[in-house]
Amino acid sequence: MGHYVLHHIPKGIVFFGIVIVAGFLFLRASFDAVLRRSGGRWGVRGAGDVAGLPLFAILAAGYLFVLTPVTNSIIRLHEAEADLFGLNASQEPDGFAEVSLKLGEYRKLDPGRLEEILFYDHPSGRNRIFAAMRWKAEHPTTPQAESGGRPAAGEGEKP
Repeated sequence: MGHYVLHHIPKGIVFFGIVIVAGFLFLRASFDAVLRRSGGRWGVRGAGDVAGLPLFAILAAGYLFVLTPVTNSIIRLHEAEADLFGLNASQEPDGFAEVSLKLGEYRKLDPGRLEEILFYDHPSGRNRIFAAMRWKAEHPTTPQAESGGRPAAGEGEKP
């Protein structure tokens, strides 16, 4: 719900639209530059020649590889904002931290900073748990904080 309320979908569409347009501009310019330098030797006559497809694939892969940390960082920022929205809406930082711990079963909970920047498109489990506990410390008047993490009297009990 946080992604919707915080307008991450339109922001993501604009961001990735820019990445795609910039990618096509990069591919056109770099493809032409490589062809001027080595195209005759390879027998590639132009951008429309099917023989240039391997070069196109190499250049596209290189562009996306270089942009991976940038795109991951933007997505990670959106995810952290959505996490904070969820914490504010639910006021359940302990539950959020517990879910983050369970997610550690399939991904590393505490990667190195560089590893997270390069490979993670979501905040690490450690960062999510830290954010939940920081939220809890900053909001001591929530019912969960006042009861020491247990539901207040009458809350959560089945009739």
